[in-house]
Amino acid sequence: MTTVQLAIQNIEYAQALRNLLLRDGIHNVLLVNAPDLQLNGVVVVDSGSFDEFARLETSPERFVVITRKGLDNLSKVWDAGVRHVVFEEDSPGTAQLAVIAAELRLAQPPIGSAGPLALHSREQKCRMQAHPELNVLNSAVTHPRCCHFRKGNRFPER
Repeated sequence: MTTVQLAIQNIEYAQALRNLLLRDGIHNVLLVNAPDLQLNGVVVVDSGSFDEFARLETSPERFVVITRKGLDNLSKVWDAGVRHVVFEEDSPGTAQLAVIAAELRLAQPPIGSAGPLALHSREQKCRMQAHPELNVLNSAVTHPRCCHFRKGNRFPER
């Protein structure tokens, strides 16, 4: 269960977003005045209060920042490393998508690290490997399990 801290001033918006996140049953949602950066999970903040946390936080990918259109805050937020920004005029459903995107970003290991999520599926490995020993009879026909051929057999293994 992912913890989501909502530290936004618009109480109606916060309640609507909280209800959407609680509906799926996989989020622990906390309405807070100031987020506890010691807790793991996603943090949703207003752009005005983001400035004070940006200097303290080493994981900007976990933030969703809500800002007004037309403000210069957007470039400042982007430069700080935040990739999930929602405008105040956007629906709580859009903010929910931004929270889920931030959550998915947290679930991925850093680029270049080895871990279970860095492993490729069998099909992805198949596409990445070169098979010079295979003769392509009809390049217009593709098979989803293209690399699992037996020697001397043109049909994939089952």
